[in-house]
Amino acid sequence: MSVRADVVYEFGPFRVNPINRLLQRDGQAVPLKPKVFDTLLALVETRGELISKDQLIQTVWPDSVVEENNLTQNISALRKVLGEQAEDHRFIVTVPGYGYRFVAPVTELPYVRGDLVVTKQTLTRAVIEDELIVTAEEQKELPAASRRSRKLAASAAVLIAVLAAAIFYFFAARKAHAVYPMRLTHDPASDMLTSWSPDGSRIAFVSNRDGKREIYVMDADGRHVKRLTNNSATDDRPEWSPDGTRIAFHSDRDGNDEIYVMNADGTHQTRLTRNDADDRSPSWSPDGARIAFASNRDNSYMFNFDIWVMNADGSNPTRLTTDPEFDSDPAWSPDGKRIAFVSGRDRNFEIYVMNADGSDQTNLTRYEGNDVNPAWSPDGVRITFASRRDGKYDLYVMDADGRNVQRLTKSSANEGWPSWSPDGTRIAFNSERDGNLEIYLIMVDDNLTRLTNNVADDVWPSWSPDGKRIVFSSKRDGNYQIYVMNADGSGQARLTHDSSDDTQPAWSPDGAKIAFVSNRDGNVEVYLMNSDGGSQTNLTHNPKSDGSPAWSPDRRRIAFGTNRGGYEEIYTMDAGGGHQLRLTNTLGASRPSW
Repeated sequence: MSVRADVVYEFGPFRVNPINRLLQRDGQAVPLKPKVFDTLLALVETRGELISKDQLIQTVWPDSVVEENNLTQNISALRKVLGEQAEDHRFIVTVPGYGYRFVAPVTELPYVRGDLVVTKQTLTRAVIEDELIVTAEEQKELPAASRRSRKLAASAAVLIAVLAAAIFYFFAARKAHAVYPMRLTHDPASDMLTSWSPDGSRIAFVSNRDGKREIYVMDADGRHVKRLTNNSATDDRPEWSPDGTRIAFHSDRDGNDEIYVMNADGTHQTRLTRNDADDRSPSWSPDGARIAFASNRDNSYMFNFDIWVMNADGSNPTRLTTDPEFDSDPAWSPDGKRIAFVSGRDRNFEIYVMNADGSDQTNLTRYEGNDVNPAWSPDGVRITFASRRDGKYDLYVMDADGRNVQRLTKSSANEGWPSWSPDGTRIAFNSERDGNLEIYLIMVDDNLTRLTNNVADDVWPSWSPDGKRIVFSSKRDGNYQIYVMNADGSGQARLTHDSSDDTQPAWSPDGAKIAFVSNRDGNVEVYLMNSDGGSQTNLTHNPKSDGSPAWSPDRRRIAFGTNRGGYEEIYTMDAGGGHQLRLTNTLGASRPSW
């Protein structure tokens, strides 16, 4: 989702910082899951306005198909964080059957680096109080000319303060617009091996700036660097726990590499593994209950590492891979069902994935150059990694099944060890582009192609079966209407011309028809039209709300969501609207997909 770089939002005791993705209550950080934060930000930015469930889902999950229950859970989590009671919705009001409205008064404040907010009033008051205030008695004793001079001086000081504030804000606001790749660390030592905190506010990393490799932490913008470990050994590979309270790492402080865990502030450093072999590269399971790691225990060859898993307290270590070659760098998928890892079993390093129990080990990359350092995107859809397939290490990203490989970085230096931000928009990584290892940020989707460009909302895209066109809904004419365009964004043409909202277009598998949703007959119904906009027909004819049409692959039927039973359910009908059948009989079934 797009983020304004020039403001922070305040309501009640809360402050929302879109840039640092931080929610604070009375100055204290409030941890939020990435998609819960996105939901809050969408509500705050549309404050006072009714935002539909579909709009929220499109905003929070723009590239995914999710159940409406995900949104309901996010709203519930927000209400809990904001301290709302069921009968006292001071912040979020539910509009049954449609969506939500954020009703609390919101104040926009200018954002500058470090959240320093300076207003014209503050500067003016400070200048007058420090330099120009004269008591009433002193005023009487001053000659008239002097009193006039002081009034002029006061006016000049006010004007100067206002101008100073304006200039300060202008330049600070310009700095707030981040430029990527963004360098986060500036030290002659090596800074590397990043790990984002779950709330996105901090980054743990490794540095030898104090003579040896230790664990450090800094704010997500590179400020407030703090050293967490301090001993004569090497501490490496920090990994935040899912709840943000602990950091796992490996250290050779006891003679060989072992897995340790500590509090997020560096206290209570505790050893989890006790083995004569080397245990490295810890990775937390999404529920925080287990830690995967690499170990050469039980192997006669010192470089024959395998993937192991243990409970978060170090108990019950279990071996997952048994290949005679090198297996390391485990990374859990966000749903906890799979583990990506690096293996040398095919004569060069490549990315593999397996089930969390070690079964179904599958090679995802098959290139001559080494592929290493896998990291899952927060939504589990993609994996980023470092690869030497172009002669040096650069960052790449691929779909979770290994398809659609794209190169992310192109510099003359080696770059690796990617770590996704919790919101999935940025990746922290190591780079030598400035002569030594430093930590940088890139925007993941800088290579996206913008297809529409106007001030109104363009939403609900649906590809034609031949991939040559995209149908979508746009508010550019005052209300939502259905448009079509070529796949490169050219040739945008309007298909519907009605004073009501037409939304959620879905192209039929043969490309001849488009189903869509409209309230032109007084309530929300599913309609059908030809792909050129002709023959627009109501299919559902029901006093309740029907929406979210989804075609069957044989184009004979359309599934849709409805509340005609008093709660949301899934129905199906013939492509002409006949034989409408109820498929579900449970609370909260919506957004069908064949």
